[in-house]
Amino acid sequence: MKKLKFGSMEILGYIGILIWVAVILLRGVRLSDNAVYLFLRGSLPNLGAAWAVTLFGKWIILFVFKQAYTMKKHIIFCLGLAVLALASEVIHDVFFGSPFDFYDILVMIVAQLVIFFLPIVTRDKYFKGYD
Repeated sequence: MKKLKFGSMEILGYIGILIWVAVILLRGVRLSDNAVYLFLRGSLPNLGAAWAVTLFGKWIILFVFKQAYTMKKHIIFCLGLAVLALASEVIHDVFFGSPFDFYDILVMIVAQLVIFFLPIVTRDKYFKGYD
C-alpha cells in the first residue's frame, strides 16, 4: 500500500483546513470591534484557502492522476492559484459590487510564498510524492 509522506506542505494544508473550520464557526459571532480582529477575520480565510487548496491540488495529482508531485507542478499550481485569487477579486469587484481588497490578495500571495518556499528551505522530500 502506498503511503503519503507527511511534510511541511501537509502541515500547512491541515492548518489551512483548521483556519477555514474556525472561520465558518465564528463567521456570525461578533467577538470584538477591534480593527486587528476584524482584519484577521477577513484575511485569514485567504491564508487558509491558499494552503488547503494547494494541499488538495497535491492530492489530486498524486491520487487521481497517479503522477509524482514535482517541483514544476508545484510552481505551476502555486502561480495558477495566485492568478485565480486575483481574478476572483476582480470578478467580485466588477460584477458583484464588492470592493477590491488589496489585503486579501497580499495575504494570499504571502501564504503561497510560504507554502512554496518552506518545503524547499526545510528540504522536504515531498516532491517525490509517495513511496
